[in-house]
Amino acid sequence: MIDKHLDREKFEFEIQKTEYHRHAIELTNQAVAEGCEAVIIAGGDGSINEVGATLAGTNVALGIIPAGSGNGLSRSLGISMNPKLAVENINNFNFRTIDTGLANGIPFMNMAGVGFDAAVADAFHKQKMRGFIKYFLLGLKTLRDYKLQTYSIVADGREFDRRAHLISMANSPQYGNDALVAPKALVDDGMLDAVVVNPFPFYQYFLLFYRLFRGTLNESPHIKTFKFKEMKITQERPDVSHLDGDPFDLGQEVIIKINPMSLKVIVPNEQTEA
Repeated sequence: MIDKHLDREKFEFEIQKTEYHRHAIELTNQAVAEGCEAVIIAGGDGSINEVGATLAGTNVALGIIPAGSGNGLSRSLGISMNPKLAVENINNFNFRTIDTGLANGIPFMNMAGVGFDAAVADAFHKQKMRGFIKYFLLGLKTLRDYKLQTYSIVADGREFDRRAHLISMANSPQYGNDALVAPKALVDDGMLDAVVVNPFPFYQYFLLFYRLFRGTLNESPHIKTFKFKEMKITQERPDVSHLDGDPFDLGQEVIIKINPMSLKVIVPNEQTEA
């Protein structure tokens, strides 16, 4: 598809395949060293993270051909899920500069989290099968067994404790598959959106799931949302965290910061900066 539709009169390009986890970081570093103007990743949010984290702070653009299970950042940026149209978007070579986040110094493009969603991400990462249905079923299984914990939170100087299912730190509105966990999040407002899911009875799971896809999760009485620039989360136990859907062991204390206007992304014409 790339070979057929990328504009050969406009670009000189090379297609390389990743061979192992985190290999895209090495390939991206190599591309930057060779003076490439853009690095295009065909993959999902986890693969985008490897490339975007490497390009953040440089003038080299990130391009995306969505090929993941959820494609949260791609959907938020209006990039087509159709591979042909996504390649044609690369041909247009229009840019938008977006914020990224840092979790204990590790970049993320779309979403970071602790708690239940990180536990699901960890379980999903170990599966051979991918896709939305598998993720949903793993979510139900994990929810049944998951033990809540209390988080000590310091957000832009405000201190409070919260017993919660999860805390998501969102740069874009959605996890992927149009699951709008942070409907008011903007990728270029210089802020991250925190979404705290407070304890709720199991039967409310399906209503919250419905709200997630209706874009009304923030209206639920079980949800607390707020914007921030820097937040420290201290967990009761050092559970796994997630960055862009991939599990990371960040330890008991997680410090989240915004890295404003740090990544140049190739986007459709209607998303281009004025």
